[in-house]
Amino acid sequence: MSKKIKLGIVGTGSMANMHAENFHKIADVELTSCHDVVADCAATFARKHGFKHVAKSLDELLDQVDAVSVVTPDRFHAEPSIAVLRSHRHLFCEKPLTVTLDEAHKVAAAAEKASRHGVIHMVNFSYRYSAAFLKAIELVASGTLGPIRHVRSFYLQSWLASDMWGHWTSDRWQWRLQTAAGSGGVLGDIGCHILEMTTAVAGDVARVRCDLRTFPKIDDGKPFTEWKGKKLDANDSAVITLEFDHSGVGLVETTRWATGHKNHLRLEAHGTEGALRFDLDDDPHRLELCLGKDKDTATWKPETLTPPPSLYQRFIHAIRTGRAEQPDVPRGAQIQAYLDACDRSAKSERWETVRDWK
Repeated sequence: MSKKIKLGIVGTGSMANMHAENFHKIADVELTSCHDVVADCAATFARKHGFKHVAKSLDELLDQVDAVSVVTPDRFHAEPSIAVLRSHRHLFCEKPLTVTLDEAHKVAAAAEKASRHGVIHMVNFSYRYSAAFLKAIELVASGTLGPIRHVRSFYLQSWLASDMWGHWTSDRWQWRLQTAAGSGGVLGDIGCHILEMTTAVAGDVARVRCDLRTFPKIDDGKPFTEWKGKKLDANDSAVITLEFDHSGVGLVETTRWATGHKNHLRLEAHGTEGALRFDLDDDPHRLELCLGKDKDTATWKPETLTPPPSLYQRFIHAIRTGRAEQPDVPRGAQIQAYLDACDRSAKSERWETVRDWK
């Protein structure tokens, strides 16, 4: 029987429940300790998921575990992640890796040093659960599509235009609308996912041009730019043009205002020798291809793929085998560099070069 991997969770808010539930399903993973700055929240979380111990500090948690899931609010990812890596514990960090490129550099540097000691580190870009997404990465990397010329992708949500997930005035959503609460808006929250997906398939990005918008929120037919004295100033729509290192171009869209779309991701990649597309709202494990002679008739052929293990399973497997998995911390830092370039472009209203993320 495999030795149990003792897991700790830092940050016990709503997203932490998903981490606990998924790790609990994996054989020989023991939910050992949890920690939160709000002690009552951690205690309730521990009872709910069967954690053996509630740690009063991060250091206390690190003394008891082999691996740590960091699920704090985004702006608090960097400090505990660095501490985990420096203690030579394995790290599974919720996305985005950090909220600034400077922080991402520091976490990536800690990860590089920890890797020399066999430490596994991953960032929870959860849409890598899609078999179609993973196969698309493989096909483009193998050259099957030829040089990529054009990519289109989107990530559309509608919770500012509907009550599908609850009204935007609820406490659940308020922090996502306020930069003062640490929100990076739609760009930082779900833009990181679609940028990760797009660039994992199509390749590295050299320059970006980004238009960010923040629209008044609507309640009972009235527009609001503040709520209960707090500014609703986080961006809620983004249109991003990408220039890839290989000279191809891409268009990425993400918004909270996509009426009729609950949580919809789609990507198309077009190369000189063929094209691919997949739609996670339709079937995350179904890939459509247009290759060879089918190019001349614009015929698309579907391929249904076997679902891969979850990122949680792959993290634990990587710990057991000692073989690094993607997306790792450097990949998270690279995505932060893309977000940084988008933010700078939106402010300058010009193309911006992606800064070094290594």
